[in-house]
Amino acid sequence: MKLNRKWMAAIMLGVALATGTPSASADSSVEPVGQKTFLYLDANEIWLTEDVRAVNRKDGTIVLMDGAGKQKMAMRNIDAAKGGVGFYVREIRVPEETDKRFWEIFATVGAHDKNCGYWLISEESGQWRFELMVEDLIAVGYKPMDWHLLTSKIEDGQYILESAIEYMPEGAQFGYERKILTDWSAELIWSEKTRSFLMRQLPLG
Repeated sequence: MKLNRKWMAAIMLGVALATGTPSASADSSVEPVGQKTFLYLDANEIWLTEDVRAVNRKDGTIVLMDGAGKQKMAMRNIDAAKGGVGFYVREIRVPEETDKRFWEIFATVGAHDKNCGYWLISEESGQWRFELMVEDLIAVGYKPMDWHLLTSKIEDGQYILESAIEYMPEGAQFGYERKILTDWSAELIWSEKTRSFLMRQLPLG
């Protein structure tokens, strides 16, 4: 996989954060706005705001459209699945960025919600951009092509991305006996200086 400048910057950032190098500009909180909405099967479209609509095209792709129906962003799952892909979507907020809007999108496939994509998107004054993608998670230790359940949450005031794996404990015979184990965790932070997201891998346990 070819490394672009954004990914290289994320790798260097991940190294700095993982080794404890302080980042004076990384001091802004990130907050979820409401619950995630799951787009799948018949529930394949939702108005995120009065002027932004998310549509699951049922071909492994989700698009964001404006009120006039013009496509603004398109995201395709990284597993190249052409069907059976669902998308969890919700708005997040950076309190200091009153003129900028953000949406977080997770792609999943299969009965157990295997993660097959992650995007954090922003819009400001009609300008749309990808703030984070799976490549940025890879830079701080995430392994996207393995089976993982990827989620986000607020914990002790931190916005946390968390990856978990499923396994069958010794002696288990049935699916309901499977266990879930967290194998990766990272904090999402907004840098006021660079107006971009930073990620810091967190220790497990």
